[in-house]
Amino acid sequence: MKTFLIIVATAATTWFALSVVHSLRTGVERLWMISAVKAPGGMALREIQSDMNAGRYESAKAKINAFADTWQRFNSGPDSCSGLGIGDILVTFSKLDTNGTAAAPDGAANRSQPVTPGTNRPSLPAGSGR
Repeated sequence: MKTFLIIVATAATTWFALSVVHSLRTGVERLWMISAVKAPGGMALREIQSDMNAGRYESAKAKINAFADTWQRFNSGPDSCSGLGIGDILVTFSKLDTNGTAAAPDGAANRSQPVTPGTNRPSLPAGSGR
């Protein structure tokens, strides 16, 4: 009976240890997927959508092509399910923006907002006549 209990205890301990290791591995893979694919992919899509909404169609087209190339590398290349994933896509986008491919039509860089004259002025005292 003692031998049987030792075998059962060893099996239970082994099963528990393997479950913990599997759970940790799954958690690490999930964190990698979020940081290397989900987050940069979402940011890239929002940036492309922003360019489309602003009428910068050539910029959006260049970014879509860069995104597709990066995705192809991730999907079947050496980075497949490891490494950078598509985490460097925004670096690629910034290179496109720097090279002028994705420059805004009004000359604004990287979605900067124009400053309108008269903003941030200190308020005048009441009755100043101005």
